[in-house]
Amino acid sequence: MQLSLLFGLCLIHWPLARPLLSYRPCNESVVAIALSQIIHGLQPRQLAILAKPSSRWLSVDCANNDTIQVDDFIQRLHKLYYKSVIFYDTELFLDYIEANLLGAIECVNLIFHEPDELSARIQERRLAHRLSLYMFYWGASKPPNATRVNFEQPMRAVVITRPRPNAFRIYYNQAMPTAKSQLRLVNWYDGDNLGLQKTPLLPSAASVYANFQGRLFHVPVFHSPPWFWVSYNNDSNNVGSGNGNGNGTEEEYENGGYKKANVTGGRDHQLLVLLRQHMNFTFEYIEAPGRTQGALRGTDDNGEANDSFTGGIGMLQSGLADFFLGDVGLSWERRKAIEFSFFTLADSGAFATHAPRRLNEALAIMRPFKLDIWPYLILTIVFSGPIFYGIIIMPYKWRRHRIAMDVERLGELCIHMAYIKEITPCVLQVRHLRPVRPPTSAEMPPQLFERCIWFTLRLFLKQSCHELYHDYRTKFLTIVYWVAATYVLADVYSAQLTSQFARPAHEAPINTLQRLQAAMLRDGYRLYVEKGSSSLEMLENGTELFRQLYAQMRQQQPNDQQGFLIDSVEAGIKLIADGRENKAVLGGRETLYFNIQQYGAKKFQLSQKLYTRYSAVAVQIGCPFLDSLNDVLMRLFEGGILEKMTTGEYEAQARQMTKDQAQQSKELAAVENANANANANVMSNEVKDQAQHSQDNEMISALNLRMLQGAFIALGVGFVTAALMLLLELFWRRLNLALSLRRWRLRWLRRWRRLKRTLRQLTVRIFAPNLG
Repeated sequence: MQLSLLFGLCLIHWPLARPLLSYRPCNESVVAIALSQIIHGLQPRQLAILAKPSSRWLSVDCANNDTIQVDDFIQRLHKLYYKSVIFYDTELFLDYIEANLLGAIECVNLIFHEPDELSARIQERRLAHRLSLYMFYWGASKPPNATRVNFEQPMRAVVITRPRPNAFRIYYNQAMPTAKSQLRLVNWYDGDNLGLQKTPLLPSAASVYANFQGRLFHVPVFHSPPWFWVSYNNDSNNVGSGNGNGNGTEEEYENGGYKKANVTGGRDHQLLVLLRQHMNFTFEYIEAPGRTQGALRGTDDNGEANDSFTGGIGMLQSGLADFFLGDVGLSWERRKAIEFSFFTLADSGAFATHAPRRLNEALAIMRPFKLDIWPYLILTIVFSGPIFYGIIIMPYKWRRHRIAMDVERLGELCIHMAYIKEITPCVLQVRHLRPVRPPTSAEMPPQLFERCIWFTLRLFLKQSCHELYHDYRTKFLTIVYWVAATYVLADVYSAQLTSQFARPAHEAPINTLQRLQAAMLRDGYRLYVEKGSSSLEMLENGTELFRQLYAQMRQQQPNDQQGFLIDSVEAGIKLIADGRENKAVLGGRETLYFNIQQYGAKKFQLSQKLYTRYSAVAVQIGCPFLDSLNDVLMRLFEGGILEKMTTGEYEAQARQMTKDQAQQSKELAAVENANANANANVMSNEVKDQAQHSQDNEMISALNLRMLQGAFIALGVGFVTAALMLLLELFWRRLNLALSLRRWRLRWLRRWRRLKRTLRQLTVRIFAPNLG
C-alpha cells in the first residue's frame, strides 16, 4: 500500500504524454479493471512493472484521478493474489529480468513505455527468451506499424491496444509458427459484455509450434560419420564459398551468404527427416564455418574478452541458423551461448589407439609368470640349496662333545666290544688282524655344500639326480622340493606356456587415462582431438589428468601449437590406421566405435568409458519452440526409435562393407580369370597373398619355430655358458698344472741341490784325511 501511494505521488508531478500518438481521455478505472483481468488471464507467478514519465499511462486530464487509478490497479492486482514489483529505472528492470533468466524463472513484465526503444535494448542484452513475456500497454486504437517496431524472435511480445473506451485488444507476436514475428490478434477484452473473450490469454507454444506449416530452417552441417555424411566439392561459384576448398569464411556467413551442403545420409539426417514429418517443416543444409562444431574465441583482435563461438555454434549464436545436430555435446561454456534439447544420444568420452601388438617371441619363455613372480622364484631356487645344506649339517653342529664309540672294525666288519664282553668270558685276541677304530665323532660328507647346491638345481630343472643323504629329515625335504618343482612350477609353467603358444601374447591394452599418460611419457604417443569439439573443451577446462594430458599435447609439437587438432574423428582414425607412429584420438565413444568398424575393428583398441557425455539438438538461446521439439524427441526416445536409428546406421555400414568385400572378390576373380600376361599373373598372386595374409592374421596362429625361438635362444645361451665354463676350467686346470710343474721342478731342484751338498760333504770327509 505504501509503494502504491509513493507511486501515485510520483505520478502527480510527471508530465503528460507526448503528442506523438493520439489518445482519447477516458475514465482510467476501466483501464485498471481491464489490465487486472488481462493479467489474471495469464496466471503469472509474479509481475514486474516498468513505469516511465513518458509512458501513456500518465496521459490523463486529472492528476488526482491518476493517483486513484494507480492505487486502484495495484489493489485489484493484489486482490487476485499476484506478486508485483514496480521499477522506475530501466537498467534495474533489465537487471531484474536477467537475474530471473539465470535462475530459469518465468516472469511476466508489464511495460508502460515505447516498445521501439526498449525492444532494441532487450535484444542487445540478449534478454529475449521464451521465459520472459513483455506486455506493452500501447493505448492507441491500432497496434504499432511493423516498420516502426519489429519484435524479432525469440522475443515474446504482447501489445495491448484500446480501440474503444471499454474494449481492449491483445496482439501477440508468436501466434503463428512463422520465422518473422508479426503481431496478430489473439484475444480481446470487452468491459461492457463478457470480459476476456477466452482463457488462457495467449495460445500455448505447444499448440502454435506443433505444426510449422512448412517453415524453412537452416541447419549447419559438416562431415562427421555416422551422424552426417557430407560430400564436398570444389565449386567456388557457390555463394559463400570463400576459397577453393568450399569452406566459407565467417564474415561471408554473417553477410547472409549460405553455402549449401550435400548430405547423403547419416543418423542425424534420418532424425531430422523424422522431425520434419512430425512437425511439418522444411530444412536446408548449409556448410558450417570451418567445418567444425565451434570453439570459444576467448579474445578478439584488440585483446578484449569475447564470449562468441566459431563454427556451427557461432551461427546459432548470431541467429543465422535454427538447428545444429551431429554429436553436439553439452558443456557449460556452450550453454551460455546456445540451448540444448532433450538428449539424442547418451554417450561417453573415450579414446582409440592401435590394437595391442604381438610381443617379441624371444621372451615367450619368460611370460608364463609375471615380472613380480620371477624374483621370488629365483630367490627360492637360490636359497633352497643352503637350506638343504643347513638341514643336513644341523645334527653335526649340535654334537659339541666327542662321543667314545666302543666299536672295532675288521675291514668292513664292525664288532661291538661291549656286547662281546657281555656274552663271552674272555675276549679272543686276534693278532693277525689289526683293529681299526673309527673316529670318536661322526664325520660330514665331503663337499656337502656344493653337492646340496647342484642337487637342488637339478631337482628344480627336472633333471635326474640321486638321493643326497639317507636320514629322514633330508628325505622329507627332498619330497617337498620335488612336489614344488613338479606340480607348482613345472606344470603351471608348462600350462601357461602352452596357452600362450596357442594364442600369442600381446601388449597390455591402453584403455585408461593413466595408461595413456604413461604411454605418452614413455613411448612417445601423440594424442589428437577434433577441433571445436566438446572433447577439446573437456581437455582445456578439465582438471587433474585432463589438464596434464592437454599440457603434454601442447608440448608434443613445440613448433606447431595446434598440431594436435584434427578436422574430424574419421581423420584421426585414418592416422592410427597408417601405423607409422603411436597415436591416440579422443572423442565420443559412439563416433569412435563407428569409425573403427568402418576401418576394421581388429586394428584398433577402444578405451574404457572416461566420462559421461550427452549429445542433443542445439538451438538458439530462448528458442520458442524448444518445448515442442523436446516432446517429439522424448516420444522418439521412449519408443526406442533413436536407438533403432543408431543401430540401423551400424547395420547399413556393415552391409556396405559386405558389399565392398563382395565387389573386391569379384574384381579379384576377374583379375584371376583375365591374367593374360605375366604382369597380370603377378598382380593376382600379390592380391591373393594379401587376402591369405589377412585371413591368417584373423585366425589363431599355429605353433611354429618362431614361437620356440626363445627356447632355442636359451639353449644357445646354455651352450655358450657351458663352453665358457669349459674354457675357464681348462685354463684353470692348465694354470694349476703349470703351478704343479713349477712346484715339482722347485722341489726336485731343492733335492738335487741337497744331494749335491750331501755328496760334497761326504767327499770332503772321505778324502780330506788322506790329503792331510
